[in-house]
Amino acid sequence: MMRHTVRKMISRWGVLLVAPLLAACASPSVPDQYYLLSPMVQPVSPASGETTVIGVGPVTIPSYLDRSTIVTRSAANRPEVNSGYRWAEPLGENINRVLMDNLDRTGVAARLEVFPWNSRDMVEWQVVVDIDRFELQADGNVNLTARWKLVRFQSGEIVTAAKYDKVSTPVDQTLDNTVIAMSSLLADLTAEIAARIP
Repeated sequence: MMRHTVRKMISRWGVLLVAPLLAACASPSVPDQYYLLSPMVQPVSPASGETTVIGVGPVTIPSYLDRSTIVTRSAANRPEVNSGYRWAEPLGENINRVLMDNLDRTGVAARLEVFPWNSRDMVEWQVVVDIDRFELQADGNVNLTARWKLVRFQSGEIVTAAKYDKVSTPVDQTLDNTVIAMSSLLADLTAEIAARIP
């Protein structure tokens, strides 16, 4: 009799414990939202007889940004990982691709190559970008801090080395407008680089 009562109590508690789990599984989950940085919106300039071949890369980003989930900051030393909001491709690859697209639209090169390339690609100039910070800050501004250099590829000579450190204020604090502000900063960085290419 005692054994039967204990068995009934265990089964009753088991049902009580399992019920919330079943309810959680049954409730519809909110799908993740995916984002991409985009190139600057302007017509592609003709290369006007350009024969220059430019290689873009490597482009590096901090390891805390190198994740599928979008990172913002709630304080200077407190990154926030925004679960449910993701990059549609690795952020470093997205930045590299947008830089190439932006450079292509400026018309400074006859051809662009993505890092790594080989000797047959005939790259003349290499653009190297090391990003230190690229996210929404606690003050509501998006900050892009990067060090970039322009290298004469065949000789390895660094012709230009500069630091880029600017902010853009999104229309609001949504991630949609944060990504738009990030794209505008990337476009501005590209314009700065393009202006220094001989």
